[in-house]
Amino acid sequence: MRTAGLVECWFSLGLYHHWQGEEEVAQTEWVQAASLAQNYIEGDLPTLTCEDAPNYARLARKASLAAALSGQASLARTFFSYTERFSTGLVTGHEERPVDPGAVLDSMALLPIYRVYSLIRLGRLSGFHGLIFPDANSDEAVWARTDIHGLMATVEHCLAIGRREGYKVFVSETKLIPLLRVLVAVLEGRGASEEARKALITCERGIRDMADFRRIYPVVLDLKAAFPVVFTA
Repeated sequence: MRTAGLVECWFSLGLYHHWQGEEEVAQTEWVQAASLAQNYIEGDLPTLTCEDAPNYARLARKASLAAALSGQASLARTFFSYTERFSTGLVTGHEERPVDPGAVLDSMALLPIYRVYSLIRLGRLSGFHGLIFPDANSDEAVWARTDIHGLMATVEHCLAIGRREGYKVFVSETKLIPLLRVLVAVLEGRGASEEARKALITCERGIRDMADFRRIYPVVLDLKAAFPVVFTA
């Protein structure tokens, strides 16, 4: 908990200083965040179990963005790989299936969104297994071969469950998911970059408070840097 709090602190400071135009300071803080997370995660990795993996997904995601924003592309890719596995309830990625599907299909859809985003950043849009809801009228998920579209449908199903349980509609649902859908369409050759840029602007303009700022702003910065042909042409 202490390490996760420190990583969050350095990461947020980096966002603030970048916003203020203090790029050198921001870079230093993001490097610090990624380094702390790397020491913590890789120190625990040899004994990490599938039951514990989902608890490390948030930290790995934060580290992946910190590494990416500080120009550490190789380290960022490593952390995106960790995030993808941990958010699925896997440690190595070679396990047959998640031990506890309920641990990774949360009603706020945080872990499924982490996996979708990480797979997009890794350039893996198909050829993998995932927990999906084959019956739109059932909340029983199965481990099956799927693609990025199946995982995004899983995200939306989790959010629908959350609404039934009384959760509000999250900005990730109204801004981030549509952005990722448009981006996937462009990457698959079915969409226009102009639409993706419009979706990115809409997502960024959806920032209403500090919680949105911490959630949306790093994604905007990361996508612009990762897909310059799409978002900055």
